Amino acid sequence: MCVIYVVEEHDQVLDLWRNQQAQSLHVLHLDAHCDMRGLLIDRQNQRAFRIWDKNKAVDQGNFLTHAIFEGRVSSLRWVYSELGGRQNDVGTVKYESDFTAAPYRLLLALRGVPGIPVHYEGILDTCWTDLMVGEYLDIDWDFFASIAYPEDTIQARVDAFLKKEFHVVPGQIYVCYSPDFSHPSRDQFRRFVTDLSHLFKAQIVEMQPRRNVPAMQPFYRKYIPLPLFRVTRQIYYKTCLSLRKWGIY
Repeated sequence: MCVIYVVEEHDQVLDLWRNQQAQSLHVLHLDAHCDMRGLLIDRQNQRAFRIWDKNKAVDQGNFLTHAIFEGRVSSLRWVYSELGGRQNDVGTVKYESDFTAAPYRLLLALRGVPGIPVHYEGILDTCWTDLMVGEYLDIDWDFFASIAYPEDTIQARVDAFLKKEFHVVPGQIYVCYSPDFSHPSRDQFRRFVTDLSHLFKAQIVEMQPRRNVPAMQPFYRKYIPLPLFRVTRQIYYKTCLSLRKWGIY
């Protein structure tokens, strides 16, 4: 029987995989964000490399990076909408063709780092049709309810997904609410989980939210006043997103 695991924060899925001692999973990842910060993927050779990430601990933005390097995920198809994807995010996966990937590629080549094999695809949602045999389904609610979308479009996105003809039933489904990135729409989220369970005749398992643990501040936060830090970060984000509109990553 298919099982739907419902989580509050997306990195709880990695906790689940660790508890299950999962290895070499094939995952279909429906999300406005890649959750692969700190990862460089050579798409031509289908190999993955770890690169610099200021937050080495597991979090929502890099849990798939850790999953890949722990051998828990060997195939990943990331499906995103036109308002999601790398072009609308800052802490995102890098590709071998990115301008900013050049220094990392040089350093990795000098060090002789071979990377690890991974099957990876990035797919616009209008080009995605169905699950593949053996894939597990991973859904972030912000795929439907991202704060980047008008709130009144959530249900139409959900309905379009539920009307798809799925020819494959996944062994496991992970559904994450992601309160930091989604419109306040918990009732719609709960209905979606129920409808999903009917669609795949699945059992629902609720994962308990983690206790809030204060995040360790980076060293530079000790010396930069909060107002100045926020302004600097906003300028950085806007600069990155502006460059991406010109195709510079």
